[in-house]
Amino acid sequence: MKKFKLLVFSLALSIISFAQVDYYLPGDIEYDNNIPEPEVFVGHEIGEWHLTHDKLYYYMLRLAELSDRAIWEEYGRSHEGRPLGNLVISSSSNIADIENLRKEHLKLSDPAKSAGVNTAEMPVVIKLGYGVHGNESSSQNASAMLAYYLLAGKGEIIDKILENCIILIDPCLNPDGFQRHSTWVNMYRSTNLNPDANSVEFSEGWPGGRTNHYWFDLNRDYIMLQHPETIGRVAAFHKWKPNINTDHHEMGASSTFFFQPGVRTRENPLTPQENYELVTEIAQYHIKYLDGIGSLYYSEEGFDDFYLGKGSAYPDIHASVGILFEQAGVKGHLREVPSGTISFPFAIKNQVTVSLSTIEAGLNMKEKLLQHQVDFYKEAMSLAGSDPVKGYVFSNDNDPGRTTHFIENLLRHQIYVYRLKNDISLDGKKFKATDSYLVPLNQPEYRYIKSIFGVMTEFADETFYDISTWNLPMSFNLPYAAYNTGRGLTDIQGPRVVVPPIAEGSLQAGAGSYAYVFEWNDYYSPKALYSLLDAGLTVKLGNDSFLYNDGRFKKEFKPGTIMIPAYGQNLDREELFLFMKGLVVDCGITVYGLSTGHTPSGIDLGSNSFSVLQKPEILMFIGDGSSSRDAGEIWHMLDTRFRMPLTMVNPDRSPDLSRYNVIILTGSGLPERMQGEIAEWTRRGGTLITYKGGNSFINRVKAGSVESIPSASFEGIDKLNYGSRSAAYSHHSIPGSIFEVKLDITHPLCYGYSRETIPVFKGNANAYKPLQAPFSNPAIFTQEPLLSGYSSKENVDRIAGSAFISVHSSGRGRVVSFYDNTNFRAIWYGTSKLFMNSIFFGQEL
Repeated sequence: MKKFKLLVFSLALSIISFAQVDYYLPGDIEYDNNIPEPEVFVGHEIGEWHLTHDKLYYYMLRLAELSDRAIWEEYGRSHEGRPLGNLVISSSSNIADIENLRKEHLKLSDPAKSAGVNTAEMPVVIKLGYGVHGNESSSQNASAMLAYYLLAGKGEIIDKILENCIILIDPCLNPDGFQRHSTWVNMYRSTNLNPDANSVEFSEGWPGGRTNHYWFDLNRDYIMLQHPETIGRVAAFHKWKPNINTDHHEMGASSTFFFQPGVRTRENPLTPQENYELVTEIAQYHIKYLDGIGSLYYSEEGFDDFYLGKGSAYPDIHASVGILFEQAGVKGHLREVPSGTISFPFAIKNQVTVSLSTIEAGLNMKEKLLQHQVDFYKEAMSLAGSDPVKGYVFSNDNDPGRTTHFIENLLRHQIYVYRLKNDISLDGKKFKATDSYLVPLNQPEYRYIKSIFGVMTEFADETFYDISTWNLPMSFNLPYAAYNTGRGLTDIQGPRVVVPPIAEGSLQAGAGSYAYVFEWNDYYSPKALYSLLDAGLTVKLGNDSFLYNDGRFKKEFKPGTIMIPAYGQNLDREELFLFMKGLVVDCGITVYGLSTGHTPSGIDLGSNSFSVLQKPEILMFIGDGSSSRDAGEIWHMLDTRFRMPLTMVNPDRSPDLSRYNVIILTGSGLPERMQGEIAEWTRRGGTLITYKGGNSFINRVKAGSVESIPSASFEGIDKLNYGSRSAAYSHHSIPGSIFEVKLDITHPLCYGYSRETIPVFKGNANAYKPLQAPFSNPAIFTQEPLLSGYSSKENVDRIAGSAFISVHSSGRGRVVSFYDNTNFRAIWYGTSKLFMNSIFFGQEL
């Protein structure tokens, strides 16, 4: 066996030589020489260099090619086109019959079929997921060693595992971020490893490798399902319904090793007690294995599974046992920490070790885990039967685009959705059968439905590892209500929706139209508007209402209506008509052709209340000092939904600002010279959008005035009790809650909204005073703003009446301040239009 040398620094520098397989894997196993060790295939020992995604992926393919114990199942491609999948491992006989075994296993999740399944004779399904954060790379490297162990290993223990288990190895959950990180650390690796934590090797360039291509944290996307990596992964999860689902991570370099259970008081109340008992029993295997290699570890502190949108928590609400592992992160090859040094191979070894302990736990607890799957769904149906709420009804809110994506999300989570059979009224809201839907609770995903439709403002524990609420109808700003009249659903449940309704566009016009108009209510109206402006067409914005009636067609149009004159364009009338036909298909909107410019009431089409719109030329500063999360959400939205180009520039560059009419700041990391240039550019007529952290720029250059409201006090809290400090700070934090904002729907920033209040996401306790200037506060928090999630009463009172959006005048330009996140995790479809309005209509302010 080839040896390799690893430099390890402790009290003195020493050189330790060891056999790679013996270091990572049990020493009492023989291996098949026909299955290549990872080092033979990739060209270096595991831990000597960081694996790149291509090497890891092709090693998995090679194993599946050589072994009759494995098949590779691709479930998706990343944004950058890298493959994602599971290496499905079991005995050769199981692999030969794998589809029948999978279908039999799925019956356990169906109460109507599970009673007829003999769990004693079926394998347990174990999913091992490695590295959803790309720069937490010990686990991805560990996946190669584990796959080798299971496919090359020989002997009784291996045979027993493979006969009784189907193991899914997902070797790299975030290939784009992983590739970014491995390139960085390998680029700065020295032949003589330098553990100095100040080294550039441990300081990734912005935005780092943690996130995916668009700088999203994929470990927060399991509910949102906005990225191909997670969409495919959740589909694969439901394809297999694994009984154990591990989620391997890294944390700070000076830590040790964490495994679940987490903090008991911070579990989600919808997760059954049995899940906690199973996690606790499985933990005994981790203890035994980690004790066996002398690793330090801890559990039951620091982490929780309250937020069900993480890789270790999403399984818990779907009859699986999710397990979070957190290894001290080297973020390089060898690193100094307060306790000495930590090496990359040691971090990999810990990840391999708990993978082995998980497999042993699954093997020994097989029938218990399978029975948990059966009991979980039987209990779900029982709970649904006793719940006074029988279902939830929602409407499309005159926006087919938003509704399509909401239903798409529900269907991807295996939730049954039905059309509404008859018109009904609930909670003072009218729901028409023509555009409303029903989600009954009497279905297997009862618990998950309660999670995404539910409202909570009272909590047993005020500390949260992530957000405290994730009500999806609110995030989409869709009217919805609980159906709890005490009657069944027979009278209102129509046909089942099996595919998301496609928002089909409609051109209600002829080639001889005088002008074309469309409303701003649809989610994809900005996509249509940009397409028109990009084609060089003259497009106007209606800033007042008008009634159109030519004797054949009558309709009232609200402020925000987009009008395209048929005359004076760079296309003739026939070409323009054909362009509009393609536009409605591409964007799924309705466009009306008008035969006259005269209206019986309201503004005529030639009114000065119609203003000519400019094509947005957008610059966003990124890099150090900017928020990669906020910038990534903006980039993703513009790029993937509205097909709008965005110029992103690092702060050390000196772009010619004159070519842009919109600039976006998500942070304050700009050189002083550039700050002055942006301020002057704004005064000359530009639209500056300061987003969250970017608002510190305004006061600095006197482009407006931002005044924060003082933080909540610690009055009544024992500040001498050091042990209560974490709880005290948590009490006044807002981890991620939903608040209500009042809109001025006559303001250009609020065009497209028909209701005066809207749910918004708030992820911090910052609050800002409304501006004194008239017409400068288009969106302010209501007087009783908390809708769902955690907030102390002191913070609720501070936020009530504070500003959500402000508009500052600066010379001939304007600054639009967004104090909170309108594009949160790409799921907040309900508020993203506010941000798009600032891009298109900023010139109107």
